[in-house]
Amino acid sequence: MNIVGHLHVEGDLKAAELKIKGECSIGHSCQADEVAILGSLRAGSLRADRVHSAGYLSVAQEAVADDFQADGSVRINSLSCAGTIYIRLGSRCMITHMTAGEKIAISPSSRLINLLMSPFRRLSCETIEGAAVTLYRTTASLVSGEDIIIGPGCIIQEVRYSRTLVVDSKSRVDKTIQINGPGGIV
Repeated sequence: MNIVGHLHVEGDLKAAELKIKGECSIGHSCQADEVAILGSLRAGSLRADRVHSAGYLSVAQEAVADDFQADGSVRINSLSCAGTIYIRLGSRCMITHMTAGEKIAISPSSRLINLLMSPFRRLSCETIEGAAVTLYRTTASLVSGEDIIIGPGCIIQEVRYSRTLVVDSKSRVDKTIQINGPGGIV
């Protein structure tokens, strides 16, 4: 399904491939093998194998994917990926809970954006959990994983890690806990 312009769906949408060049709003659930957004998508929930967003993505409840990539603005209640999550901050992003089976990487946007927008390019999140986590300009209550890199501009209340932790001098981490195996604290 290719959308050029505007589409409003009051119920559910199911497609093998969903390509949006414009604006799409789905009242309930969106399910597709592949979702590509160049514009905006608003949905109640989202399930896809692969999601690639270059614009605005808003999911009121849960977004589930194998691999997730976004460059722009993201607002999601719960984002869960079996594989990887890559987010390039083009604007303010808010995700309440973010979990990946493999890697989570939050980085600056690849787009040339006026320096005045820089304070608005950040991620706010309650919990972030992945095997390998790299963060940039992120505010979070809890970050947990095996290997964690806290890059510049981050404010993290607590980090739980099992192997490695690197914290940039331009970030703040209030509490760190190294976990030694399942349920054990060093």
